[in-house]
Amino acid sequence: MSSLRALLLGVGLIVVPLGCDSKSFIDPGEMGRYQHEPLASPILNTLDPAIETKSDEFAGATDPLPSDLSDTTTDYRISRDDQLSIAISDLQGPGQETVKVTRVTESGNISLPFVGAVHAEGLTEIELEQAIIEAYRNANLIQNAQVSVSVVEPRGRAFSILGAVVQPGEYAIAESDFRIINALVLARDVTSPLVEYAYVIRRSEQPHVGTGPATTRPVGGRPASAPASGPASEDLAPHSQATPIDHNVVHLAADVAAADAPPAAPASAPDTAPATAPAVDAPAIVPTGPGTTTGGNATTKPFEFNEPTMPGAPRIIRIPLQALRSGELRYNIVVRPKDVIFVQPLQTGVYYMGGHVQRPGVYNLTGQHITLKNAVVSAGMLDAVAIPQRTDVIRRIRPDHEVFVRIDLDKIFAGQQPDFFLRPDDQVVVGTNALAPFIAAVRGAFRITYGFGFLYDRNFFNPRNGNGSGGF
Repeated sequence: MSSLRALLLGVGLIVVPLGCDSKSFIDPGEMGRYQHEPLASPILNTLDPAIETKSDEFAGATDPLPSDLSDTTTDYRISRDDQLSIAISDLQGPGQETVKVTRVTESGNISLPFVGAVHAEGLTEIELEQAIIEAYRNANLIQNAQVSVSVVEPRGRAFSILGAVVQPGEYAIAESDFRIINALVLARDVTSPLVEYAYVIRRSEQPHVGTGPATTRPVGGRPASAPASGPASEDLAPHSQATPIDHNVVHLAADVAAADAPPAAPASAPDTAPATAPAVDAPAIVPTGPGTTTGGNATTKPFEFNEPTMPGAPRIIRIPLQALRSGELRYNIVVRPKDVIFVQPLQTGVYYMGGHVQRPGVYNLTGQHITLKNAVVSAGMLDAVAIPQRTDVIRRIRPDHEVFVRIDLDKIFAGQQPDFFLRPDDQVVVGTNALAPFIAAVRGAFRITYGFGFLYDRNFFNPRNGNGSGGF
């Protein structure tokens, strides 16, 4: 008996120190990190950049430039739909002042008594006053009219903000040094502190219109010679520097892009084709390259909002709100007239946990950043026969296609591979193998109980006590 006790004591002295900071060798479902040193690990937004893009929304966005931080102190230039108050002396009679409140038309003109249309868009108040004086002088009505112009409602000095803000709408720019923090204050801040990015959609700079005739504007309100936006800078988000997860990808059976592409048209029609042959019902624009289409004899490009090299295309500026709140003032750019600020809302939807987890089911993803580790913990961790290395994440990459990605859940919990954020409709399935049930049976067959106590047996009841408590 003493030798058995000595053996158990020796085994305990060996096993207990090893078990403090080591993983169980008979429980493959046990996960965690057993080192004491701190570890910083990134969290990725994609499973694998080789098969999945980060996001198609605002793909052409760039970081702020130094010029975006400088404000302009020039006089306001009149814009379309602005409301003006114009006072003209000696128009109805000597010494009489005529006041006309008018709105600038879509063509950039205003209508004045006896002279008709006068171009106003692009002029300052002083320049418009001079233009009105010259208009009455050229009409031989008033040689030296006294004219005063004031902008009552400057619609061109406004910006719009929408998305994940408490009070979206259109607001006036109160001063030249009006910045994006001021815009968020007007909109009563974002709806959630987890909102990551705001995007400023900025029109191309317009040339100032002088006192000459109205300039011709192409579709979109931009001059044809407007320069293209500058090259995109590198993404400064922390996850952009992370190393992709080292896992095996189960590719689709066929190339998705090749399967969806329309068949190529023949190079030329045969000479024997009848003149009355019906036309082929084909799309008017056939893709032939990234962003390039052919129609007729000319090569054209379809409209792409995020195309950074399109002449006259708006520029999109990415503002990381967390960095802005942390005091990085290089993101506190000046808001220009006609800017549109879009605060990107958080993703909405659900994700699914299945396979060998304690609580499989549907979980809410709305308004939250859920990582794979968060999802496994929310599902109660793994069950007795789960194998972490057999975890599959099924992600929908297109409305009618999905991709299967094998994940080593044990390495993610150990910090050897980076975690990643889940997306709506993601399915996490934890698998098993043929040996897992036998390992679970062995693990359940050898258990050491601990503690102390006693058992109560009714056979020891003594009726002489009279209280039914038993005893001796």
